[in-house]
Amino acid sequence: MTRCLLNIDLGELPGEDEQLYALAHLANIACGGHAGDADSMRRALELCERHGTLAGAHPSYADREGFGRKAQNVSPEVLRAQVAEQCGQLVALARERGVPVRHAKPHGALYHAANASPVLARAVVDGVVEALGTEVTFVGPGTGALREAARAAGLGYAREGFADRGTLPDGSLIPRGQPGAVLTDVARARENTVRLATGGAVDTLCVHGDTPGAVTLAREVRAMLDALERPPEPLGDSALRLTLPEGVDRRQAREALCALPGVQDAVITEAHACVYFDPVTPPEDAGLVLTRLRVTPVSVSERPLIRIRVRYDGEDLPKVAAHAGLSVDEVVRRHTAREYTVRCVGFLPGFAYLGEVDPSIACPRLPTPRTRVPALAVGIAGERTGVYPFASPGGWNLVGTALDFTAFDPTRGAVMQLGDRVRFEREDG
Repeated sequence: MTRCLLNIDLGELPGEDEQLYALAHLANIACGGHAGDADSMRRALELCERHGTLAGAHPSYADREGFGRKAQNVSPEVLRAQVAEQCGQLVALARERGVPVRHAKPHGALYHAANASPVLARAVVDGVVEALGTEVTFVGPGTGALREAARAAGLGYAREGFADRGTLPDGSLIPRGQPGAVLTDVARARENTVRLATGGAVDTLCVHGDTPGAVTLAREVRAMLDALERPPEPLGDSALRLTLPEGVDRRQAREALCALPGVQDAVITEAHACVYFDPVTPPEDAGLVLTRLRVTPVSVSERPLIRIRVRYDGEDLPKVAAHAGLSVDEVVRRHTAREYTVRCVGFLPGFAYLGEVDPSIACPRLPTPRTRVPALAVGIAGERTGVYPFASPGGWNLVGTALDFTAFDPTRGAVMQLGDRVRFEREDG
């Protein structure tokens, strides 16, 4: 199946849970029409950068009192200006952080009113293009005036479905305020996700950030989408290889897989799990394995956060900066802005592969590895970063040195374990 992405409407409520940004592929950021202000937009952009979430604009009718959920009687010219102003506010703040804004999705009543009116649809699309240009993707209904207007303007288009909304027999959404309009039951959201993601009619699924239990729903939807993306691959008659969903905690995934009847072992690598079983008593079926993976994600805050102080003095730092077309200081800022997750541990005892590096500073491995990399060197290789636990050969781009840190303890092994969260902090001097 074609990959289906999770989009979440964010930046709308005070005290919004950071986990939603970690779970979303796309964040639709409220930019002042129905909700949001400069502070909330800055926070949303910071969290997008930290978790590698794609930032997008979520313009609305200028209706903060009604949260943009009631159609407004405004002319197309006024509507275009409102949309352009909102998107422009977000993109100006995004440029301050170097975060690209690459998609737009109208909110609430505007979404539905514009999709039913070619004139309003053109006004919305024109406002988006005025602020963001034509190198953006428009997120909207599968059919209707918005899709036609976006395509006429040369924009990419992502067809959207809703994991947390009920539908009428004709496929349209049940109006808010009516029974069954908003789904809070995880099982119903799971059914919606499978039906929509496998039906071929949508490119992205939405969970609303203000839906009760949004984190639980989003976690389930994201894990489902990741699990559906690639089926298990048989390796002979006694093993399966699974692509691990992004949202699944690696340590719990291994425990869940090893607990399956007939499974003898499960080996977790950076992106896969290999499940070994007795061919006489194989696991019940591949779906059971996937089901166990789907229910294991834990919240971001439940894993330890390891902070590593770094002196950014690596000999390859200028080369990484030149490769990225950025200053050294900006490379350091982007390296420290992200929260990383331990994806696998290997190569050397205690060597943790951390992902994902901001794509703008990703840099390929050296063509010829060094014969000796000093202990505690911090490196970047592609979209991974890590700390060398010992002096060893290695081909990563060296950007700094970890201070007061031990990656491997002889008594307890690797300090960083699968699923642990890591932040680098710049130490001057």
